[in-house]
Amino acid sequence: METLWWSIIILLFVSAYMGLVLPVLPDAPLMLGGFLLYHFLIDDQALSWSFWVTAVVLTVLLFATDYLAGAVAAKTYGASKTSIWAAVAGALLFSLVMGPAGFIVGPLVSVIAVEMAQKKSWQQAVKTGLGTLVGFLGGIFLKGVLMTGMLVWFLVLVL
Repeated sequence: METLWWSIIILLFVSAYMGLVLPVLPDAPLMLGGFLLYHFLIDDQALSWSFWVTAVVLTVLLFATDYLAGAVAAKTYGASKTSIWAAVAGALLFSLVMGPAGFIVGPLVSVIAVEMAQKKSWQQAVKTGLGTLVGFLGGIFLKGVLMTGMLVWFLVLVL
């Protein structure tokens, strides 16, 4: 039975990493789900309280990073509040149509379109769109690093 549980845990971890580029998958919560399954179905002694506190705090922060990274970068490059929301919506909608590539194309196209509609120059709209894209990609990179750190810590404790 333990093999079945480990298979599900590994599937959750792989799905968590897939969630970095597929916004329909909640990346950090899936990883936390793998930790919970291990704790409740395999060994309830291996993971310390410090691990759990850190894992829950990082899960909340990583979940928020999706929105904050793009918003911070967009603001830095002069995006309006409407453009920030357009970037988030563009990432979600374009991903449904284009798959993972939509996560890159969606924010860029959406922000440029909104900025142009607000009568900004083409150069400023592209600069804002690229800044927003850098924020989204930076957020993905940061989340990947932190999730890998959590996974390594988990494996050190359980193996």
